[in-house]
Amino acid sequence: MANENEPMDLSLREAAALLGRNPRTLRAQLARGEIAGRKSGKHWLVPRHSLPLTEAQRRTLQVRADELRAAVDEALPSRTATDRGPRRRSVADLDCFRAAQRVLRDMRAQAPGDASATSDLARAREQVEAGLLHLSEASHLYHPRLKLRATRHAHSAFARAVGLLFLEVDAAPAPPRLAWIVALESEVLPAVGGLMRWSERSSRRPR
Repeated sequence: MANENEPMDLSLREAAALLGRNPRTLRAQLARGEIAGRKSGKHWLVPRHSLPLTEAQRRTLQVRADELRAAVDEALPSRTATDRGPRRRSVADLDCFRAAQRVLRDMRAQAPGDASATSDLARAREQVEAGLLHLSEASHLYHPRLKLRATRHAHSAFARAVGLLFLEVDAAPAPPRLAWIVALESEVLPAVGGLMRWSERSSRRPR
């Protein structure tokens, strides 16, 4: 599954740098069709998935994407800001938090409160709630290792929720359960994974 944090297209120089090749060499390969690419005006754009990258090169690309996303997020105003004064950040600014929150709201609306507290559906709802609370904790912690631990707990909780949503069905899940699984697997878990990688790098930096 593609990570939403990764850039879809790279410039010629970015792609050449990742591959360790001269931009002229890569331009010739693109022109000959040896590597997929497309022209935007006079400039080449190279789809990320078309590059013959090693695992180490893919990790480098992901690090750059995570750092770019963090820089963009830091520059944006908080969704909880009510004035033009000093900007503050909130857990509500995390895309993964809002996506998981939508799942929880829908689960509460679709799954009535009289469902058995021991059912897999009720337990899945509890795990989504736990994941949201761990995300909130992580966003308000300052120590990198504590932030990483809370983020890992959030990721585990959301992953368990997905597993629980699968347990009570014999075939492919039907709506609305299917929609919750898709949202958790395609929106929430990849984004929390990106936060984990960022926290891991932060925890390794000298303090």
